[in-house]
Amino acid sequence: MGFDPLRVPFVKAVQVIMEMGESMWEHKMEVYRRWGLTDDEIMLMFRLDPLCMKSSEKKIMSVMDFLVNKMGWKPAAIARYPTVFLRSLEKRIIPWCSVVKVLQMKGLVKKDLCLSFLGSNEKNLFNRFMVKYEHDVPELLNVYQGKIGILELGFVSEGIM
Repeated sequence: MGFDPLRVPFVKAVQVIMEMGESMWEHKMEVYRRWGLTDDEIMLMFRLDPLCMKSSEKKIMSVMDFLVNKMGWKPAAIARYPTVFLRSLEKRIIPWCSVVKVLQMKGLVKKDLCLSFLGSNEKNLFNRFMVKYEHDVPELLNVYQGKIGILELGFVSEGIM
């Protein structure tokens, strides 16, 4: 499977496989396949963070729905950052992705920003996006807090919530 047995991910992988069983493993593979991911991409996800296979079907579907249908990310790009399935959709993914989407639409951050930003801690995210751009987009805190939507800021674009 491509694991170094002397590293922590190997131990996590063994635990996940032992806890899941074959039928549950195949079910999770099928859930990811529904989003167009290949077996190789799913195995890459598992190697990067084995715990992604323990996420519930509901969690996988809701995270993928948001990131693919609302944010416009490709499933293959999401597969490179499987820790996203371990984050809270409501408390982490939606607020920060909404902020990033506004900044992208204003041309302040690159359109092809990868999902790795969601792995940063709150303080780093706040400094990287809120503090840095508070003068350019004064409504950013309200976007983060869910008090104002992207459409309310006057943006109309494909793939927006």
